[in-house]
Amino acid sequence: MNISRIRYRISLITVILFLAVLSFSAAGCRILKKDKQTQALKKQEKADKDAAAEYEKARKQYHDRQSKQAKKMMKQTKKKAAKFNKPLKRKGLKKKNCD
Repeated sequence: MNISRIRYRISLITVILFLAVLSFSAAGCRILKKDKQTQALKKQEKADKDAAAEYEKARKQYHDRQSKQAKKMMKQTKKKAAKFNKPLKRKGLKKKNCD
């Protein structure tokens, strides 16, 4: 009698373990892909942030190396560019409400 109970428990435990492994293996691939995706996104964001910081550093170094006249011209060009790059307001493109 004891041997049959032990075999029953062993077979029950085996079935439960099999179902658990099956469920984890089916869902586990998707979970790992998401983790890899988030890691890749974080790595890309860090690389972008580092590249932006390096660009700003190089831009500041370039600006510091310029003469006073060149700095003055760069400042004037920046002001003019801001003036010319404003979006134009166009008349007549708005749809009229017909209620």
